[in-house]
Amino acid sequence: MKKIFTGLVAAMALVSTVQAADVTGTVSFTNDYRFRGISQTMADPAVQGSLDVAFDNGVYAGIWGSNVDFDDDANLEIDYYVGFSNDINDDLSYDVMAAYYTYSGYSGENYDYLELIASLYYSDFTFSYAYADDYANLGDDSQYLAVDYSYAINDAVALDLHAGHSFGDTWDGYGYEDYSVGLSGSAAGLDLSVAYLTNDLEVSETDDYDDDTVVFTVSRTF
Repeated sequence: MKKIFTGLVAAMALVSTVQAADVTGTVSFTNDYRFRGISQTMADPAVQGSLDVAFDNGVYAGIWGSNVDFDDDANLEIDYYVGFSNDINDDLSYDVMAAYYTYSGYSGENYDYLELIASLYYSDFTFSYAYADDYANLGDDSQYLAVDYSYAINDAVALDLHAGHSFGDTWDGYGYEDYSVGLSGSAAGLDLSVAYLTNDLEVSETDDYDDDTVVFTVSRTF
């Protein structure tokens, strides 16, 4: 994790010179790093960190990192992203982002790839679409559709629902759906969440990654 925090500190020193920008950093711990329903750590815990800078005109950029385990040499994921968000009206807003996923420590061909993500926000709903024309540097494309819903139960706790569909070259061409239901909130300066995750991916080579699970996450934003 030293590389993550070294990168975050260097990026913070750079963006701190920029005026009219909001800079935030987050450190998180989770018992299982899940990406679109699939474990990236073989169901082991992960320590994660991010640094974000947002400008008044809607442009933002950031860096995010986590340990990973794919049962090979890769041990660290660092993502770089830049995007733009804006309101259409009082109820509707959108976000477009380019994210570049990188993985270090792997001795073979790298997994690095670029993905474009578009999101539309309406009331408590979020509709997202992601596209990568060279998923995990495998030479084929992948796509992901998702719907998320967050309902504020009270001032402290929200109910979070998610449904996603992955198709294309993900997991050697096998499409699958993933779902989750959870609760999130804040206490003592920490952001807390717990969620039950399930999916219908049934491929033997993913047995260590796609079991149903409960994920706990605690974060602190500075």
